[in-house]
Amino acid sequence: MKSLAQLKAESKIETLLRKREKADDERVFSQIAKEREELEARKRARTPSVRTMASFIAGERSKQKNFKAMQVRLKKQRDDLPNDGILLVLRIHVSVHAANPVKKALSALRLKNRYSAVLVKTSPEVHKLLQIVEPFVIFGKPTQQIVDKLVRKRGKVMRNGVEMELKDNNWVEETLEVHGMLCIDDLVYELANGTDNFDKAALFLSPFKLNLPQKKFKKTPYSKGGDYGFREDINLIVESMI
Repeated sequence: MKSLAQLKAESKIETLLRKREKADDERVFSQIAKEREELEARKRARTPSVRTMASFIAGERSKQKNFKAMQVRLKKQRDDLPNDGILLVLRIHVSVHAANPVKKALSALRLKNRYSAVLVKTSPEVHKLLQIVEPFVIFGKPTQQIVDKLVRKRGKVMRNGVEMELKDNNWVEETLEVHGMLCIDDLVYELANGTDNFDKAALFLSPFKLNLPQKKFKKTPYSKGGDYGFREDINLIVESMI
């Protein structure tokens, strides 16, 4: 006859075995559920979204309206655009239903993503691009201090096909030594002063990716109480998003 101690020991073993069996079952069921979720996710990814006719028509009307507005902007004589120096351009709106010329102009400015920013040198070609994309951007003259902050805090470069933070002076020297730039300080100087090497310096950097704004940007021009267009306070806006 088994003693009380033996019975208790066997009971503990049985309890432990039941717990292990339950845990194993839970792991199996959890793995099955995870695999099912992944399978459903893959199915959804393969299934194209179906646009209704009403949605398609609304999108086309929006594109036509956007295209006509762009044509009006291009016909206007603008005396508020700076004729020299550099400009800081920040994209603030998406362009899902924008006209194709607007999308191409945003791409030409390297502003493919919302809340990305670039530095450009003023020219007639840049003025035209800015007029085309104006409802989607804000732009203005940056200070050397804001250029320095952008480069040091948000500067990224492509290294072997991978975008990496610019933290190494050697990267500047390797690529831009032939243009007289040996370190990040040199890079900032060329960008902030719009020198002859500005384009080389600007294209060396990826577009600056900024944080979300403190408040949502309005889809009306700054001159009418909105946000987009030329802004003298561009430095304050961008600094709040760095």
